[in-house]
Amino acid sequence: MLTAIGRAAARRVLLPSRTAASKHATQLPHGSVAYHLPNALTLLVAARPMTVSAWMRSPAKTSGSKTKRTSTATKEKKTKKTTTKKASAAKKKTKKAAAPKRKTKKVLTPEEKEKADLRELKKMALLKRPTQLPESAWAVYVTNNIGAGEGKVTERIKEVSSRFAGLSESEKEGLKSTAQSNHDANKNTRQQWVESHPVEAIYIANIARRRIARKTNKSRLYLIHDERLPKRARSAYALFIKSRFSQVNSQSGSGTAQDTFRAMSEEWRSMSESEKQPFEEAAASEAEKSAAIFKELKEKARVYLKAQGGAARHVPSVRG
Repeated sequence: MLTAIGRAAARRVLLPSRTAASKHATQLPHGSVAYHLPNALTLLVAARPMTVSAWMRSPAKTSGSKTKRTSTATKEKKTKKTTTKKASAAKKKTKKAAAPKRKTKKVLTPEEKEKADLRELKKMALLKRPTQLPESAWAVYVTNNIGAGEGKVTERIKEVSSRFAGLSESEKEGLKSTAQSNHDANKNTRQQWVESHPVEAIYIANIARRRIARKTNKSRLYLIHDERLPKRARSAYALFIKSRFSQVNSQSGSGTAQDTFRAMSEEWRSMSESEKQPFEEAAASEAEKSAAIFKELKEKARVYLKAQGGAARHVPSVRG
């Protein structure tokens, strides 16, 4: 294919002038029809419209190339779409795998609920107390002499018991002195252990111990003594007993405490309403103060249980 510059150069070489070109016309023999051959310019001009590009000469090839490009673009589009789908699916799968599985809550039977409740109460009851020293002469002697000897424990106990019975009074007095020292040491140890817990923890522990005793049908109940715990409000009759006990007891002479209480009970029943009124008012005032103190304590107990991971339902809403 000739460019514009190439065609201009060809004209200058082949066609010096239009007149010169006409002189070179070819003549045929006589009798023949004379045809003037077109000059070179004419041929170039005539040939110029017939000059086609490679794209025009190869329509099939061009069409195939275009089809190939379209097919490639379609394949790339499909590949990109497939890759996007795979990436999206992989992302969903990863998200699904990362999500924690919800645990199905097990439905407990009434027996299992009772056992679980008892376990929780035991944790709250502060049953694990500090080790105590023996507080009796017999306990001190057994602790010092039981050892790890031969034979069964029951047999060794019988032997120790026999030796203890043969001790002199001075030896037994020495054991009693040791027991008293142990008692005082235990008291200090218990006090330190109690004070190492907040008062609300002791309050909760005593509630738990009461409920454990009811659930296990135990007749004996051991509560934790803590001077920090508020006292219950006393009744009018209790306030009357306190105010009159010393006087009535001294009047009864050699009478027993039971006789003293019987006499005061009869006196209370014989009193008029106006005579009982001072005790009734004092009891009402004491009950109001006690209710305010216990309300504050119960609120502290709920906060403490929540911090410890326990259930606040174990704190009574009224009096525990």
